[in-house]
Formats: sequence, C-alpha cells, structure tokens
Amino acid sequence: AQLAETVSWQGEPLLLRPIRPEDEPQHRAFVESLPSKDLRLRFFSSRRELARSEIARLTQIDYAREMAFIAVHTGADGKPHTLGVVRALCDPDNIEAEFAIIVRADQQSRGLGAVLLRKMVDYLKARGTQRMVAMVLPENQAMLDLARSAGFAVDRAASSDDALQVVLTLAA
Repeated sequence: AQLAETVSWQGEPLLLRPIRPEDEPQHRAFVESLPSKDLRLRFFSSRRELARSEIARLTQIDYAREMAFIAVHTGADGKPHTLGVVRALCDPDNIEAEFAIIVRADQQSRGLGAVLLRKMVDYLKARGTQRMVAMVLPENQAMLDLARSAGFAVDRAASSDDALQVVLTLAA
C-alpha cells in the first residue's frame, strides 16, 4: 500500500500501484485489448493472447525479486481499468533489474510510458538496485525513444542479433 500513489496524468487522476493477484481479471482484459503487434514487441513472439497460466504468473509475483506497477484509471463505467504496466525482475544480488513496459494502444504517445518508467526507476533506486536493462526490438522505436529520453544508453555490445539492450546505471 505504501508504494501506491495517485498522480495527475492528462488532467485526470491515475493510480500507480503494485499489481496484486486479485487483478487477474482486470489484467486479462488489459492484455486482451492489446493488438498482436504490441504483444510481439513486448514478448518477442507472435501471439494473439496469453494463456490463463501466464496471466496468473504476471499477477502473482514474488515481491522480493520482482515488481510490477500498474496504471489504473477509473472509467466512465465506474470500474478500474489498467492502462499500462511496468515490470522489473531483479537478479538475486540486486545488481541488475530487467524491465519491460506495455501501454494500452489507445493510450500510447501520451506520456504514460514515461510515468510508469519513472515510477520503476524510483522504486529500484530506493531498493539499491545498481542497473536497469531491457532488451528492445530494433523496430520498437517508441520504446527506444522513451529509454533514451530517460537517460538509458543503447549497449550494442550486449545486444543480440534480434534485439538491442538499453541500460541505465542507478547506483555505483
């Protein structure tokens, strides 16, 4: 609960909070709203949907090594809707955290990715993580632009044939 915060985004209140197991139905609706292109850019494989077991795994996390913050907006229907998620998994020594972000298609290019990324950077800094990294497909220009604008460097030496690695040093 202490990690939850309400921020103003696009003139509306937006709740940023850790994901919880009871978010599974809401998270399923979020994932089902994503176009297959966005799923491919996030998961590096062509797929139309995620299995129920995968959704459960994404909502039932080990908070000691992993964190996922969701951006929740109360819709006109009065129900909470997930607009985006940022997730990071730390190595056992808390040296490096691999992260990923995905934002609902109708909310992209509105600054939500930057809000989510800042939330995760602040969280990982507070827990003493030294470095954030992500593998990004070269055609995911929006993610590369977001990472660069947040101070990440593209580490081509650590990149694979299929993806680029973005790196941000958090602590020495």
